[in-house]
Amino acid sequence: MLRAIFFAITIAGGVLFWLAPHPPMSDLPQHAAQVAMLHDLLLGQSPWQQLLRVNLFTPYLLAYGLATALSFLMPVAAAIKLVLTLSFYGFVATWCAFRRRFHADERLDWLCLPGFFGFAYEYGFFPYLVAVPVGMVFLLTALDYVEQPSFRRGIVLFLLGVALFFSHGLVFLFVSAIGAAFLLVGNYRDWRRVGRLVWPYVMLAALCFVYGFLHRGVDLMPIYPFKVIWGINPLVRLVSATTLPWGIAPAAWMPAATVFMLAAPFSMSARWSGRGMACVPLAIVVLVLFFVPVFAINTFFLFHRFALFLLPFYALNFRCAGPPDEDRQAARRLATLTEFALAAVCVAFLYTQGLRAMRFALESADFDIIATKVEPAQRALNVVFDKASPAAGNGVIYENFALWYQADHRGLVDFNAASFPNTIVRYRLNALPAVRPSDVAPTPFFKTFDWNRHQGWLYRYFFVRHTSPIPDGFFANRDCRVVLLTTEHDWSVYETQSCHHE
Repeated sequence: MLRAIFFAITIAGGVLFWLAPHPPMSDLPQHAAQVAMLHDLLLGQSPWQQLLRVNLFTPYLLAYGLATALSFLMPVAAAIKLVLTLSFYGFVATWCAFRRRFHADERLDWLCLPGFFGFAYEYGFFPYLVAVPVGMVFLLTALDYVEQPSFRRGIVLFLLGVALFFSHGLVFLFVSAIGAAFLLVGNYRDWRRVGRLVWPYVMLAALCFVYGFLHRGVDLMPIYPFKVIWGINPLVRLVSATTLPWGIAPAAWMPAATVFMLAAPFSMSARWSGRGMACVPLAIVVLVLFFVPVFAINTFFLFHRFALFLLPFYALNFRCAGPPDEDRQAARRLATLTEFALAAVCVAFLYTQGLRAMRFALESADFDIIATKVEPAQRALNVVFDKASPAAGNGVIYENFALWYQADHRGLVDFNAASFPNTIVRYRLNALPAVRPSDVAPTPFFKTFDWNRHQGWLYRYFFVRHTSPIPDGFFANRDCRVVLLTTEHDWSVYETQSCHHE
């Protein structure tokens, strides 16, 4: 019965993406805007063709490619939701296959459910989530290659690595490290054998080198006033490891839920397997969570997103081992109760995320209203004074929300991910906007906004989210008259009129 419940809850988990017209995922509007721009550029119908270009040499091809293909059959938002749903199902399926390879306890499959809807979900890391099941397939292939090496399996592993490289660079590095560790642990007594078999990883490392060399003057150039933020405080990292699998904002119940998940195998008569190969994924994810910086290579939240793997990789290390005969009945009862408790925790968590999504749908409807009151296909600037959503329990969710105007109404909204050099749709070098990444992070854009420096006259609309009055003279300038066009609760739209910039 519990197995049937697990599959039912897994299916229900995929429904979460569909509970709100625009899911409560902070960066998702930027990704939706990328898909919408790519769709129009491929058709030759983009009103922004003079400003934008397609960049196929990007480590985000898979997610954008799938969503763009589906966007020819359905709206962009629906296409992205479908890709996310399939990615979640794909992750659970590949995790179960991975668990079977280690003969781990299937009763612990519950541990793979929460992480997908934790930090990475709430922050809206769309390409990352789509790449996760591909990464799991890579790990399965890496195991095959270690256990039954052959040239054909090496080629398959290399090709999967290339596909993963162009799906998401960080997932590629993560699973490549695990795969290489599999090779070392599986052949630690025969280093000559390691030398003969390591060639797929050497070729993948060469791919990274070539990409880095070709993009050294663009992608790898610092675009923020800092290069690395370490933030390695052991206590903070330990607490983060217990909260990040559940979401962005820490809550008192999160460490308790994590400790329960970690303790559950011992109440279910499961036994630590002690297999070196099973320990490898857990060891790598622990190293990432404790020693990878917060920010590097122009990317924030480097280690946070990998909390998705912590509980699943922990579960790999337990096998189902029956209790002694004299304790069998009591132990079975405790194991069953513990598994029901695991199911209850997962159901409660997914229910909470679903409830937040439905509440967010009501809260964010104000933006949909104002977006229909302005003309489509216009250039706009996103100014957010308050990023938090009480409905979603997410403190950053409105940071990019105005980009849904771009995704749904063919506008062009800054700050835009097209300013980043590694996205699939980029601004042309001669059309880069004055609003740069360092203008919006880490300091909020409303604190750095300057009409002249950010060329306010280029924008017809200003989408402003605020929960208190906008400061007097915020849009003061000598070029245009800026008037309030419409307001819906926490959203206002200002319009430039009578511009005469020289």
